[in-house]
Amino acid sequence: MPRPIAVTLSLLAAALFAAATAPAAEAPTRDEYVATLEKVCKPDALATQRAMKGARADIKAERFEAAAKKFARAASIFGGTVKQISAVPRPEADVDRLARWFTYLNRQESYLRKITEALRRDQPIKAQRLTARFIHNGNLANNVVLAFGFDWCSFKFSRYG
Repeated sequence: MPRPIAVTLSLLAAALFAAATAPAAEAPTRDEYVATLEKVCKPDALATQRAMKGARADIKAERFEAAAKKFARAASIFGGTVKQISAVPRPEADVDRLARWFTYLNRQESYLRKITEALRRDQPIKAQRLTARFIHNGNLANNVVLAFGFDWCSFKFSRYG
């Protein structure tokens, strides 16, 4: 009668061999990756537009608390979107490029949160400077993934106004 430990070790060795020789899950193509991300980005981009509606008018009218709430909502939506899309498997050929893109996207979220704080503290000039950085950083992010042809996942400042 075989020993339980020997049987267990044999089964474990067989399982490890099967796992090692099984074909690895293929990474998506760039087109598949873009299609997957666009499905996530579109509803969130539209939600951001709704959340930010009238933010510029609020700032011009010095309703900073109202504008801060809108920026806070946009930051929350943006952060959630980045978290979702960062979990999607990336095309092998684009891993480094996408890592740079996600660095910019995380910076974008940080700028939105800093703008929110500046508005809550009634610091419109600081918020304006941060907004300029937010726009510049968004354009840099777009440049990194220009070849992907993103629509909803690309930065468009018009969605924030």
